[in-house]
Amino acid sequence: MILTDYYKGEKLTDSKNRFDITASTGEYDFFENLLINKKKFNIGGLSFNYVPRPGKWGGKKTDMAITKGSQNVTSVKRPNLESNLAYGDIHGSNDGVIIVFNPDYKETGITTIEIFIARGLRNDTDGLWELFTDGELSHEIEVLRQKAVTIFVTIINK
Repeated sequence: MILTDYYKGEKLTDSKNRFDITASTGEYDFFENLLINKKKFNIGGLSFNYVPRPGKWGGKKTDMAITKGSQNVTSVKRPNLESNLAYGDIHGSNDGVIIVFNPDYKETGITTIEIFIARGLRNDTDGLWELFTDGELSHEIEVLRQKAVTIFVTIINK
């Protein structure tokens, strides 16, 4: 399989940028260590932020990024701005990613972000994108979604 891992982030709080992991294959050690919540809400769970990309970052300019604290996870490249699909590469690794936003994001805002990881394909993200948009990875996507374990997040109001 080309796609090896899956993480589903959902907007569960009033926080503008935060997405908590509610399903994953749980086998991508980089995310399992980087995305862990160490304080405040959902301690021990995983989350990330979807934010405007800081101008101080080098490399190819994109508008948005997925981050954890001050750590860049991936810049988000959207070749078709009318689509709910994007791609990128995991900072500090050799891995590429496909990113899928909820299909109704234009009406509801982004409420779900699915991240599909392709280990070792950081330098082949254009080819990965072509396979994905041609539908050649559809079966792999469904297999990873079915393999994912649901993670229950308890929201505590203070």
